[in-house]
Amino acid sequence: MKAVVVSKAGGPEVLEVREVAKPQVKTGWSLVKIKGFGINHSEIFTRQGLSPSVVFPRILGIELVGVVEETTEPTRLPVGPEKVFSLDTIQEAHRYLEGSEAFGKVIVLNREGDDDRS
Repeated sequence: MKAVVVSKAGGPEVLEVREVAKPQVKTGWSLVKIKGFGINHSEIFTRQGLSPSVVFPRILGIELVGVVEETTEPTRLPVGPEKVFSLDTIQEAHRYLEGSEAFGKVIVLNREGDDDRS
C-alpha cells in the first residue's frame, strides 16, 4: 500500500510517498482503505520536529475518509460505505510502519453527524 512517510524533521520536502506493508487485522480491529486524508496542524508541527514525543519514521494522516475493507467486528463497524475517521492519537503514529498489525482507535462519524467512538 502507499503511504506518506516522514523519516526526519524538516519542511514539506521530507514528505515521501512510499510503498509499505499492508497491515493484518487482529481481533477487535478493522482495516480501512484510505481514500483521502488531510495534514492537520499537529502533523505539521510533528513533521517539523517541534513535538518532544516525535518518533521517526512515521506515517502522516490521522484525519481521513475511507472504506472499511476488513473487520473482525462487522456489527460494530461494518464493511462498506465511506466513512469519516479521526484517529484518536498522533503520539503512536510511528507504529503504522510496523506493518505487522493494524493500529489506531478511530472516531467514526456517521451520516447523522453523531460519532461512534470505536
